[in-house]
Amino acid sequence: MQYNEIINRLKLWLRNTAEVYEKVYQKHGGVTYIGYILANEWLFKLSMLIDKNFESKDDLRNTILKLHPVHYEESVRNPKNETAKYIIEKINTEFFEYLEEILSQKENLPPVDVPYYRVVVGEEAEGLLEKFRKTWGYDGTDYWFPLTSKKAKEISEKFFIMFDYVEPYIKQIEKIIGLPQAHIYCCDEESFLYPQYCVENAELIEYSGGECFYTDKDFSWAIYFSHEDTVSFAGSIVPKIKELLKKEEAHWNRWEYDWD
Repeated sequence: MQYNEIINRLKLWLRNTAEVYEKVYQKHGGVTYIGYILANEWLFKLSMLIDKNFESKDDLRNTILKLHPVHYEESVRNPKNETAKYIIEKINTEFFEYLEEILSQKENLPPVDVPYYRVVVGEEAEGLLEKFRKTWGYDGTDYWFPLTSKKAKEISEKFFIMFDYVEPYIKQIEKIIGLPQAHIYCCDEESFLYPQYCVENAELIEYSGGECFYTDKDFSWAIYFSHEDTVSFAGSIVPKIKELLKKEEAHWNRWEYDWD
């Protein structure tokens, strides 16, 4: 049985917790940022459980408990002082209390507003990342078109534009690629490190701190958001995107980065 609704409630709690600690850090600074990091690490781990089958709620609980000592963030694995340790213990205690509260509910829980977001790991991820390499020439070790010419040179149907000219059209682009009904794959420069992973989701997140490379499940098109504010389109969607961005044609394939 799948327990996506329970997992999404836990993810919503963690999202809210991350926001609280981010605001505290912005106001006071210091080690409080560890709360934001820990909550997001838990979000990453729980997103691996979306669409997985469990024998029971106890099986789900045990799976989550086994994730407790698994860390991908060095600052969580080895907190630098007692305050950081206290924050980590506090969040974990509150999280597990909330987990038990949710699992104890007898009635079906109403859905929560959490967009579909699944972290793909293991052999499935390895296969998808290999398709990113073979189909689009992207392996996370370097930039992609237009920031480097070598990796996408054999792809004829492509163009780029600066993000400022694309931003007003994001919702329309999402409709062109079938979101939110369709699911798409995303990887970035972190995806090829440990653990290797790919994300299956139902929205475009234009920038998440690194390069973001999207494709559909058939790998027929690509959208690449770079740290340098370029947005590249390739494959089957190019004609429709060009039609959508016709008013911005003067900015197609023009580097207009503002270094100031």
